[in-house]
Amino acid sequence: MSSKLNLFFPTPIMQDTIESDLTDYVLDMAGSQEGVKLSNRGGFQSQHFLKPEKEFQELWEQIEVKLNKFHEEVALKGHVQINEWWFNVNYKGCMNRQHQHPNSIHSGVYYVKAPENCGNICFPNPNQTLMWGWPGGIIKTPNSTNSGIATLKPVKNLLYIFPSWTNHSVDANESDEPRISLSFNTGLIQ
Repeated sequence: MSSKLNLFFPTPIMQDTIESDLTDYVLDMAGSQEGVKLSNRGGFQSQHFLKPEKEFQELWEQIEVKLNKFHEEVALKGHVQINEWWFNVNYKGCMNRQHQHPNSIHSGVYYVKAPENCGNICFPNPNQTLMWGWPGGIIKTPNSTNSGIATLKPVKNLLYIFPSWTNHSVDANESDEPRISLSFNTGLIQ
């Protein structure tokens, strides 16, 4: 039998794009409503929407199509729908601490506005013992099998979808412009 490298326990993260512009809508909301405090350190996080408003009905539907494609690609049964979503505005210096999204199957983030240096989304390796087993000096070329963290850059109209159990954080925004995103959670369609 020939040699074969198996990759067990990967963390799937889907990347796609959808054209949309909700910048003014979200900034108006951030200026007129009181936000909530969950994983955010500074900035604005809106109340959770349980159904789409007319301003983002089309985007909601497009994201659900992408979600179901992801759901199928990771070989899960049934179909999913968005159960809730919320908007985030991270001004200069604002960030989100590490967290995951309980009571959800898949979660994701969509970037409404993403200036340069506005803070990457970071996914730590779920194997927390990796770094004592393979300390930094032994790693020749960091890749998806030997890295302690995956850092993904936000770009306007970019969508990331990932399992809700995936820990993630958002680096501080170092730009003078706000980073605007929306996040969502999903459930099975019964």
